[in-house]
Amino acid sequence: MAVDRSTPPPITDFKEIRLDVPAPITLSNGIKMWVTGNGEDEINKISLYITGGAFQESRPMQATSCAMSVFNGNRNMTYSQIAEAIDFYGAWRSLQTHDNCTAFALSSLNENFDKTLPILVDSLRFPTFPDNEFDLIKRQLTVSCATARETVKYIANKEIMRLYYGDHHPLATDPTPTDINALTQDDIKNFYNSNFKAQNCNIVFAGNITDRELKIVDNVLGEWKPDGAPSPILEPPATPSDDMLRVVNKEGAVQSAIVMMIKAIPRKHPDYFKLRVLVTVLGGYFGSRLMSNIREDKGYTYGINSSLSGRAFDGYIGISTESDTQYTWQVIEETKKEMRRLQEEPIPQQELDIVKRHMLSDLVKTLDTPFNIGGYIGNMFCYGVYPEYFNEQVQEIINVTSDQLLTIAQRYFDLEKLRVVIACDKNKLTEQ
Repeated sequence: MAVDRSTPPPITDFKEIRLDVPAPITLSNGIKMWVTGNGEDEINKISLYITGGAFQESRPMQATSCAMSVFNGNRNMTYSQIAEAIDFYGAWRSLQTHDNCTAFALSSLNENFDKTLPILVDSLRFPTFPDNEFDLIKRQLTVSCATARETVKYIANKEIMRLYYGDHHPLATDPTPTDINALTQDDIKNFYNSNFKAQNCNIVFAGNITDRELKIVDNVLGEWKPDGAPSPILEPPATPSDDMLRVVNKEGAVQSAIVMMIKAIPRKHPDYFKLRVLVTVLGGYFGSRLMSNIREDKGYTYGINSSLSGRAFDGYIGISTESDTQYTWQVIEETKKEMRRLQEEPIPQQELDIVKRHMLSDLVKTLDTPFNIGGYIGNMFCYGVYPEYFNEQVQEIINVTSDQLLTIAQRYFDLEKLRVVIACDKNKLTEQ
């Protein structure tokens, strides 16, 4: 029977979307572990979130350098032996530094978990910090830093963070190759000794988890004893600049990088989820207002997006794009125009329904695998997410109305407080 392709398939709403965050298991040493099981394959991923990130740094790149150095050797193995063993057992390791913590992750075959987990834990508990490997890390970070600093996107993003947070805030830090080369082993060891402790550790364990894997975790990690109270979660206050516009010169740049930012609200604020829907309408998906106007209609850019970045005590709306320098001011003006429209006109129901389905589709992906769920739970230690955050967001997306979003736009799209940074070749930028 031929398929009738002239009639689009019916659109149906999602059934119940819900995430029940499991209660944590307490290991024999007091460390808490959240387990998301029922994976189909005999694999697992264990992630250790340890307090110690950008907010705890006394020097630029100290947290990242320390995290990378942990795997350079431990009391039982050299760097090469660690790398060879991880490869031999078919495992994969990763790390990521966040504002207030560093996440160390290890993915393993279940059958080899008893061999791979001790490598991770020994590296965390008994690193040797060899000089030669530390020099290699600094060279690697120096090259990455120097390369990034040549792009207008990087320059604009760093400058907007200085405008918003203030020159001395950890999130406004702009490390140079000189800063990285100035790091010493003492800097790394001091950061490690101050932060990477058992009482600062939370664990997320995802995959096909059985009693065997749980016992291995407790046996290997249970010997890591806390030696005090957990370190406090820090959130240094922002000290915004009075400047609302800054142009940074990058001689020879082909395009302009344009970044805009408005102060918003933290994740626990009652308006947060409504504001997230509004920001998605503005520029959070391919059919958004900004994309339709500035990309599709005007052709000023290949892409422009807006996002709501929320933390435990802070949040901001960010808008970013790159365009031919001759269109820079037009891009900024059209962005403001779309924000004003959202303050003045209710969003048509058909458009709002599309945005809701888009956002719910993204949330459904979180529930696809235990690894996605585990990653979401990890956000509790990185961004101020709380156990009922997912389900509250689902309900807000479903229930929010155009009239409510009109009020939210009037409340938070304060164009008088819109900070703008342009990174470009100033010689190509016309007068405003």
